[in-house]
Amino acid sequence: MKGQQRFHKHVEMNESSSVPPLGECKGELSLHAGERAELQIRCHFTELMLQSREIEDQTCVTYLQRQVQLWEALKSVTETCFSLWSQADDADRDAFIREALAIKERCAKEGQELVLAALKNPVQAKAIARALLLGHNFLRTLDICLEALLRYPSQKSLSHKPIKTEVIIDWAIGGVRDWLTHYPYSFEKAGPRSAATRPPQRMAHVSRHYSTDRSVRSQISHKQIANIFMLRETTVADLERRGLAKLRAAFESAQGGNFDLSELADV
Repeated sequence: MKGQQRFHKHVEMNESSSVPPLGECKGELSLHAGERAELQIRCHFTELMLQSREIEDQTCVTYLQRQVQLWEALKSVTETCFSLWSQADDADRDAFIREALAIKERCAKEGQELVLAALKNPVQAKAIARALLLGHNFLRTLDICLEALLRYPSQKSLSHKPIKTEVIIDWAIGGVRDWLTHYPYSFEKAGPRSAATRPPQRMAHVSRHYSTDRSVRSQISHKQIANIFMLRETTVADLERRGLAKLRAAFESAQGGNFDLSELADV
């Protein structure tokens, strides 16, 4: 028992030391879906979660007629999504759901286009990883917030959903860092920790730097990449195989120097 306590304490210390504390609070937002749900969003910015200036500059994109780093552009798109949700008419439940989903899809498409634009820059491996990680966190944030706002996460139980959900966003990592997981799974037993006392869920894969220190691709396993982006190993392997096939075909057809990265958008 004492050994277990020491183990848990050691794990907690490692987690707290590897994740910088939240930076300065940059504002709060409360979204309502009639009297049915409230989504409380707290926005922070932790500068320590940014990569080096050189890497961040490689992700720059043109947004609203100016050059900005990718994280800043995705922050603006996310804020636009929240603003549009707050303006949607929630008098008719079904109409509100359709409108909220349409807003989310439009903003998600805009964010994905920004990520693809960043990947067309002359980028190094770490900048590619940074752009992909920001894009993943951005999309995951829209999904989590929409589920909380509408109170119907499809993969969980159909009852005992909270009226109010709190989400903590860190713009430096592209979106959600912590959120209170009040939605119980159908197989979970009711208990004192199944409601308001449940601790926040930390999105560990988004609050740690994606390491590309290893220069040899073969030393980075499909499992490591899959764990970061919440994919299956077979999916990562298939994406790599298809991507390499397209690159080889381009070089073999003497188009290597003029190869357009947009051809990889469907990979």
